[in-house]
Amino acid sequence: MIELRNVSYSYRTISGSTAALENISAVLPSNKVTAVIGRTGSGKSTLMELIGGITAPDSGTVTVNGLDAGKCGSSIGFVFQYPEHQLFAETVYDDIACGPSNLGIRGDELEARVTEAAELTHIGKRLLRLAPFELSGGQKRLAALAGILAMKPSVLLLDEPAAGLDPSGRRLVFSIIRSLVSGAEDMTVVFVTHSMEDAAEHADEILVLNGGRKAAFGTPSRIFTDEKLLSGCGLGLPETVKLQKELYALGLDPGEMLDVPSAFGSVCEMLGRCGVSPKPKGNV
Repeated sequence: MIELRNVSYSYRTISGSTAALENISAVLPSNKVTAVIGRTGSGKSTLMELIGGITAPDSGTVTVNGLDAGKCGSSIGFVFQYPEHQLFAETVYDDIACGPSNLGIRGDELEARVTEAAELTHIGKRLLRLAPFELSGGQKRLAALAGILAMKPSVLLLDEPAAGLDPSGRRLVFSIIRSLVSGAEDMTVVFVTHSMEDAAEHADEILVLNGGRKAAFGTPSRIFTDEKLLSGCGLGLPETVKLQKELYALGLDPGEMLDVPSAFGSVCEMLGRCGVSPKPKGNV
């Protein structure tokens, strides 16, 4: 569990200081996925640095499982938006092994950790033997994630985890994230995203930032049914919710259309009422 209590932080410049976060309070629960959304400059990256213990708040506290975030060390894992910033070893295997090795893990346990992390992230044995620069963009992202998971953190922070990925890559990354919170006894996942679709479909809770302040915190259904809130924060609705509104305007009642799976189910149900049986191709 991550607890933010009256957290404020300002950047110092030659001419003075600029507030990045002001009086943020929220509890990000364990075994849940929390998305942090907000337009550019709203304080998302600064908040992640504070949770990660990279930066200390000017005032207030950031605690992870009851401990000060700055003292949590390897129990907090941070996956950056650009995996190239985290990959540097001669082989993917060595990259994944680097973190736990620095923690003093050796021998069979190190081998087991690399194997487990590779399996969790769908990295096959062939890829483990390659140099990181030989990987595709999506594979690099998985390798960077594997390197963090090999250290067995209790908190996982991800900056734009699906940016630049094709649809299948996005599904894979978020399926891995979901498996982590469902399979661990005490795993907290937080990701920053500019994609309202990713936040709506893959988050259990959403923290909305606006101008360095907390604008809202709640479930996707609560956040994305408040168009006035989103508009005031410079954010838009997910495409599925936009479609839902257009169907309502036509006098139709599509039901819940918060994300792609629910939208697909609603459309199929409407078509069924019209005597049409859709036959989807591939994964939705």
